[in-house]
Amino acid sequence: MQRERGYSLIEIMLVMAIGGLVAGGAILGFRSLVRSEIRSTATKLAAAIRYSYDRAISTGAYYRLHINFDENSYRLEKADARVLLNTSERASRNGRGEDRDIEDRRAQEDDQKGQPSGVSSELLPPPSPRRPKFAAYVDSQLKPVRLSRARILDVMTPRQSEACRRGHAYLHFFPDGHTERALIHIGPDSDNPAEDEQFSLLVHALTGRVEVLPGRAPTPRDFSPGSGDDGVGKGGR
Repeated sequence: MQRERGYSLIEIMLVMAIGGLVAGGAILGFRSLVRSEIRSTATKLAAAIRYSYDRAISTGAYYRLHINFDENSYRLEKADARVLLNTSERASRNGRGEDRDIEDRRAQEDDQKGQPSGVSSELLPPPSPRRPKFAAYVDSQLKPVRLSRARILDVMTPRQSEACRRGHAYLHFFPDGHTERALIHIGPDSDNPAEDEQFSLLVHALTGRVEVLPGRAPTPRDFSPGSGDDGVGKGGR
């Protein structure tokens, strides 16, 4: 009878080496796929910002890009009246931006509760400025977008004391031809994204130009409330 023959140490090491190469190639291929998806997401968001900028000029209306971190989505919204922004704005604790539609409704309710009944309107203090109402604006060029493998990590403008990472963030566009300066970071949908897996969007206020930069760009030094020209009119919303 033919004697049974086992595997030699060299054959086992060769099989393990081949398996390691295959696994390594799969990991590199997956990372390359994810990076390509993040780059595509950054490019599409840059195009959406540019489109919103052009749309505000061409229609003479006020727009804002509403970024919802909780839903990992963004959409374009249009206002029914003139929009003025505060020169400084604070994100709430841990970088969570509040839903401004809810804040506006609460403010309107507070204004109504503060008006005494049975008093002539001539004796009442002047009403607070009417808050603009934004509604979702959808057309064939820019529909609401929900991200999958990539996500928007944070949004920073010169008016903020800290970047928004949770809740809601907004980028406004004005009909006179400017927007808010902003720095937006995009990365993989993971808890601790590596710097080389991220892309940065730098939005220029006066031209609407958006730079798409590889890696995580640092916050510009002049990004602090009241530090300079951020393309935002003074006054309250």
